[in-house]
Amino acid sequence: MQSLDNLASLTPLQRAIYETDQLGLTLRDSIKIVTQRMGFFVGQNKYLEERAKIDRILGAPEAAQ
Repeated sequence: MQSLDNLASLTPLQRAIYETDQLGLTLRDSIKIVTQRMGFFVGQNKYLEERAKIDRILGAPEAAQ
């Protein structure tokens, strides 16, 4: 896991998604946790869009679709 201390460019939502993804949960469970952490509903589409942005910011290759 890459340290997020020096990545001020990540939004609070992106940080929550990144940290939750490290837990290895299902997508549905991850969305539930992020929604609870943020205090507002995070839908599947938004979650996946933000995950793709995180991958671009961190320089990780995107998964083949």
